[in-house]
Amino acid sequence: MHDAGLAGQDLPRIEAVSDLVLIAVGLRPRTVIIPGGDREDELRLVESARDHGIVERCILVGDGANTRRAAASVGIALADDDIVATAGPEETAARTIEYVQRGEADIILKGNISTPILNRAVLKIAVRKTISLVTMFDATPIAGGRPMLLTDPGVTTVCNADRMAGLIENAVEVARRIMGISRPRVALLSANEKIIESLPSTGMAKALSERPWENAVVYGPLSFDLAVSEESVRLKDTALEGAAAEVAGRADILVCPGLDSANILYKVIMEIVKFGLGTFAGITVGVQVPYVILSRADSVETRLQSIALCSIARERMDTGRQTPRTM
Repeated sequence: MHDAGLAGQDLPRIEAVSDLVLIAVGLRPRTVIIPGGDREDELRLVESARDHGIVERCILVGDGANTRRAAASVGIALADDDIVATAGPEETAARTIEYVQRGEADIILKGNISTPILNRAVLKIAVRKTISLVTMFDATPIAGGRPMLLTDPGVTTVCNADRMAGLIENAVEVARRIMGISRPRVALLSANEKIIESLPSTGMAKALSERPWENAVVYGPLSFDLAVSEESVRLKDTALEGAAAEVAGRADILVCPGLDSANILYKVIMEIVKFGLGTFAGITVGVQVPYVILSRADSVETRLQSIALCSIARERMDTGRQTPRTM
């Protein structure tokens, strides 16, 4: 586990995802770089973050003419050298990474650019073996509405044992350093809490549960209801002990067995959020600076909370001082 000296017990606990903006407002304003910065949605988000005092500078990389038109349409004020004109998406991704490597950008916010193209460039600033998307959410129908983490609904497609361990480590650090949970409870999800040979995710979860985890309590396999609902645990009347008894019904982190299941669960929670029954924020962990990948369907609130989450991560997770890995 990575430990930069700031332990969860030293931090106030996040009681709601909306706390993120309140915390970020009290931190140093950040510089955001947007590869593909010619979409009005991202520019309005940055302007909102500026109004809150979370963002100070915005660098837009991409088609120069379209970027200037979008900035003028939104009415966002930008210095001439904050618009970086490029000839195409590959150059846009490369120039974005150059700014990060020079220490001129604190947060990457994906704009109007292909995610695979940008992700290939982002590998150059990876600081861990695993890069993963960690989503913080609270949803009234789930676990009484307390904040939780979900991973990985958007980045990791290959989920072998080592990659799954990386997902766990990344999410645990977010829980400890952002949410203030000193020893988070991690549920490894599957369709059943029993080991079934024809369901490989159950065996992988068991093997991961048996690894030593210094800063977390990890257990699986658990079905979703047994991970988040103490009432379901009681009704199931399953004899639990050790890590299983600690995690079941009280998980802080939900680790899905693959991107498909994680993305489906993410989209279900997204629908709950649309009805005003929850809040989202997302951060991509494992690279030199926090990296935001937003869905066009995400609300303005979700987008702002994500920028706030990344601002806090830049302060507390100290990823910018780590040396990029040789890929």
